Amino acid sequence: MKNTAPAFTLIELLVVIAIIAVLASLAYTGAGAMIGKGHATRCLSNMRQIGAAMQMFVGDNDGRLPGVQHKGQISWTNSLGAYLGTNFIGRCPALQHYPNSVSVTYGWSDMLTETNKSSAWQGLRVARIARPSSTIVVAEKQMSGGNFDHFHFRQSLGSRGRISMPKFESQVNTKAHGNRANYLFVDGHVESLAADEVKVRLATANPAFLVP
Repeated sequence: MKNTAPAFTLIELLVVIAIIAVLASLAYTGAGAMIGKGHATRCLSNMRQIGAAMQMFVGDNDGRLPGVQHKGQISWTNSLGAYLGTNFIGRCPALQHYPNSVSVTYGWSDMLTETNKSSAWQGLRVARIARPSSTIVVAEKQMSGGNFDHFHFRQSLGSRGRISMPKFESQVNTKAHGNRANYLFVDGHVESLAADEVKVRLATANPAFLVP
């Protein structure tokens, strides 16, 4: 008689298939996490480039920050162009679902501009900012921000200089990288902050996170 090799039972086959499915799922999750981390790192690099360009601009312009404008040369996207160079990519790689018409996915804080009519939209002098290391200048825009170069925080401020988290999140994509987003501060450093941490920073009276 011939010896026949034992065949796999149906249960054994199902177990093998289940193990393969679990391993594939883990590999996909791990790959997704690595891609997400890479996007966040590249976004941080983008913001550091903006920060370095901002510092050079301030040095060349009597200590004054760039201004903002919906259109025109006063916009920071134009005034920093010579410092950023032609290779700068103004889109966060994690926000690939934003339409191509959104050329820059980073917004500038309008809290860092003059408020009187004679110098509307002109950037503040850094010397007037009480806590440069605590005040944000650039954050990641919501898709609804379109091609606006800045946020409209000033018009959303409530009592004691506060802005609510929902109003903040209507303009800033606080979860661009999972539950986190990247922020550039006036002194040039960049931080990755969880949405809950941002909420805490906004809750104080006249929060230095926004109010210069």
